Amino acid sequence: MELSIVSPVYHGEKMLDELVRRIHEAIRPLGVDYEIVLVNDCSPDDSWGKITAICAADKQVKGINLSRNFGQPYAITAGLTYAQGRYVAVIDCDLQNKPEDLPAMYRKALEGYDVVSARRVVREDTFLKRMSSAVFHKAYDFLSGFETDKAVAEFGIYSQKIVKVYCSIPEYSRSFVELIHTLGFRKSTVDVCHDHRAEGKSSYNLRRLLTLSYNSIISNSNRPLHLAVSLGLVMSALSFLMAIYNIFAKFYGLNEVVGYTSTIFSIWFVGGLLLFMMGILGLYIGKIFDQVKGRPSFIVSDTLNIEA
Repeated sequence: MELSIVSPVYHGEKMLDELVRRIHEAIRPLGVDYEIVLVNDCSPDDSWGKITAICAADKQVKGINLSRNFGQPYAITAGLTYAQGRYVAVIDCDLQNKPEDLPAMYRKALEGYDVVSARRVVREDTFLKRMSSAVFHKAYDFLSGFETDKAVAEFGIYSQKIVKVYCSIPEYSRSFVELIHTLGFRKSTVDVCHDHRAEGKSSYNLRRLLTLSYNSIISNSNRPLHLAVSLGLVMSALSFLMAIYNIFAKFYGLNEVVGYTSTIFSIWFVGGLLLFMMGILGLYIGKIFDQVKGRPSFIVSDTLNIEA
């Protein structure tokens, strides 16, 4: 098998026929053996029923049904685990990523690159999603020490070598793009144009975007803990300087009656700061708790056209 195309499916029932048709039209001219792996992330619509019908009519399409909704990174991991191709492509089911760009990325991979990412020079996302993406990448770069490209997402082609390394990593909390970025290997990009979503709207609302953001940062960097320590040291230094001032003010008769507003402000500010730092620490402890439980990243309930 030369090429596997993995697509995580969520709210994709109305788009799957078009997705599979366009993938076939894009890959067949290459003259290579390929497979299409559709991973149903327990979509609330009848995506699995549609995948079942497609797999019955087309043995090149393979279906994986997860036991519950695990999330996009875990659905991708499931697809990568079952993919047999020498190169593995990852593409969303919403057709904002164009299957017609896959041949150019495949040819680029043949030049010796292990990761070929699609760089979206034109994005057809909402203003909120573009802004949240820009803010996330700025925060992530600052807190992780890496330099990422906000125009790059999951859409890309990856060598089986890097796929095996990625799937062997036992991290429970994972973000596909950021984790791939930390692995190294030879990387390149291909400029593509982002398209409008074929049907419906994205399931990534503001709450999910925020959750994805802090999960990615906390899972890939401990810099927030260093910042919390630094902030605590700064607050301690300011408190020490204020204590020195009050001692001198006592001897030189400069003490004034402490105002109610400043007292309340100080209490609330320091209290909020302590809760914020405890929250950061709690998130890290929560990630440790999730990891030591040793639960699987995904659970497959059904497969189609996949040998045991």
